[in-house]
Amino acid sequence: MMVIGIDPDLVKSGVAVTAGGKILTLDAMSFFDLIGFIDEHKHQAVFHLENVEFCKAVYQRNTNQAGMRKIAQNVGQVKAIGRLLAQYLEGAGADYKMIRPLVGPIKKAKKDAEFFNRQTGWGGKSNEDKRDAALLALYGK
Repeated sequence: MMVIGIDPDLVKSGVAVTAGGKILTLDAMSFFDLIGFIDEHKHQAVFHLENVEFCKAVYQRNTNQAGMRKIAQNVGQVKAIGRLLAQYLEGAGADYKMIRPLVGPIKKAKKDAEFFNRQTGWGGKSNEDKRDAALLALYGK
């Protein structure tokens, strides 16, 4: 059984396809491409969608009000896409789980590509969104 991790984002969501604890593909997809991808795989995979509703308000030190508004806007966009994807997965009859954002030592792999490659055995290119999607697929519960 494949597990597909999705890290929602407004422009392109990170998408990772895994099977047997191994990463098969890492990709970034627009919302509508992702909808088509879900339709293609909904009967052969479990989807792990990051539940961004668990994210608390984001505050950064030394950030002015304009910066904080930009952060809030970005978080709101991600939450909206996450909600839409969850609704779509539900309506499509897909097997899916809402996965709380990962914490702890494994979360380091999102930011650090070399660490990610060592932990997962992946040798290809990746970015933070793709790595996060893979971590959701491999380690999300």
